[in-house]
Order: sequence, then C-alpha cells, then structure tokens
Amino acid sequence: MSIFSKNIVSAIFKSFEGEAKAIAKARTDQDKAINVALDAMTLACDKPKALFMKGNAKTNEARAEVKALFDGLVEKGFISKSSGASYQSAFWIAFEQGIAFQRDLNNKKENAGEKVSTPKSGKVISTTRAELDKTISKALAQARSLGLTEFAAEMLDLCLESLDGFNETVLDK
Repeated sequence: MSIFSKNIVSAIFKSFEGEAKAIAKARTDQDKAINVALDAMTLACDKPKALFMKGNAKTNEARAEVKALFDGLVEKGFISKSSGASYQSAFWIAFEQGIAFQRDLNNKKENAGEKVSTPKSGKVISTTRAELDKTISKALAQARSLGLTEFAAEMLDLCLESLDGFNETVLDK
C-alpha cells in the first residue's frame, strides 16, 4: 500500500530542488560580490603584493579591512565564524595568486595527492611561556618559508589576540 502518490513525492523533490538552485544562485552572487571587493583591493595595491600583504589585521590596514568585512558577516549571522576565517584566507589567496575568489581556495592543496613526510615532534613534559613563544615563532618562520603567508598571518593574529604580550622572539620575521 502506498500512501504518497507520485505527485506528492514529485512535489516534495521539486521543492527541495528549488531550494538547492536558490542556494547555488545566492552563492554565485555572493562570490561575484566578493570578487568586486577583490578587484578593488587589486586596484588599491600600489606596491609588490608581498609588501602590500605584510603583517596582520592589527598592523596592516588592508588586512584589517578584509577582516572587518568578513567579521561583519559573522556578526550579522550570515556565516559562521569558521566560514568567516576561511573566506578571509580564500580572499588573500585569490589576491596573492591573481585569481578569482572561491570560498574553498584555502582547502585546495597545491600538491594534491603528493604525500609529504614530516618528522614527529617530541613529547612536551614541562615548558614555560617563553618556550611556547619560541616554538610558535619557529612555526611562524616555517610557515613563511613554505610560502604559507596567509596561514602565518592568521596564526600571528590568533597569537596576538589570545596570548598576552606575545612577541615573535627567536627568528627574523
């Protein structure tokens, strides 16, 4: 015995299909609008990109403006905090590489499928705050040397916001 006719089931599927199409259109429109902002940032770039992007949201006005934009979307409840951070990263990746904004750029790997062997770090038995700052400073330098400038900037932002008195200590910035 079937309670739902084919018409009822079809209408339900059609309504969900309509929602999926509306979401896809909204995302396309959002990405286009973000690309306009990306174009404006590109036009405002009056020095080499590496120099223009140097620093973080506390020390670089351009980074602060992008952070404020996506933080505003988070505050309005349009996107989650993690999406806001992800979109900021994607924005700067697109800017740095001179490509169109895509919300998942920071999830795409340059060397997809390539397995990289990394040594394991040792066990931490006891430490101090100064040692933590040195370790984070080393991680920041490693990220920068690998060309992960956006990651390093986000990590530095987090350290400055979360760790009272944090300063990069042992390595050149």
